[in-house]
Amino acid sequence: MKKLTTLLAGVALAAGAQATLLTVTDSFGLAVTNWTHLLAASQFNPALGTLNSATLSFTDDIQQNLKAENFGASPATITATPGASFLFRQGATNLLTTNLSAPSATFQATAFDGVLDFAGTSGHDFGTFITNGTGTYVPTGAALTALIGTGTLGSLGYGVDAAGTATIVTVGNGNLVNSFSTLARYNLTLVYDYTPRAITVPEPGSMALFGVALAGLGFMRRKASKAA
Repeated sequence: MKKLTTLLAGVALAAGAQATLLTVTDSFGLAVTNWTHLLAASQFNPALGTLNSATLSFTDDIQQNLKAENFGASPATITATPGASFLFRQGATNLLTTNLSAPSATFQATAFDGVLDFAGTSGHDFGTFITNGTGTYVPTGAALTALIGTGTLGSLGYGVDAAGTATIVTVGNGNLVNSFSTLARYNLTLVYDYTPRAITVPEPGSMALFGVALAGLGFMRRKASKAA
């Protein structure tokens, strides 16, 4: 019986080697800009098989509040333009930039009304602008190979920077007080396409030989039983 058990343990299960997808995610925010975040997404573990490709898909969004006050002695048109930028990088190398923007808003301000409150006739709160965008990065060559390991992408220097780029301006009046407040967030979906490690499959001839061995072992056991 011990010989039979040992023989059975040596037989591997058959498995076809075909591409498989593994998805990992990472996110950060909403947080006040300007911020830098190293990616916590895992590298591709080589124990799983052979990495064929990888696709990093980003969704970015901001919530931005803009306010302004005409501090001058004459009326002015105030124009506010929301904006932010997201930079996906490895160390100092820029890999992907996503710029977010929204339509500009204007306010016809009177001369300063004497109260610096971003309200009244000379000041305005433009409200909160919500803007989003997307971006995709597909590494190849050495950049793809670098994703293989057991650490995080952040340990390789991969990170995201977010910065507000809004502007508030007037024409012909430099006496302007403004306020910017920007919250930013990103979400990452990283899809690894890989071929799993193949499990050794016995050749048809080996399987037949195994069957003959089993039959022979059974015959020997029956013969031994009769002799006893």
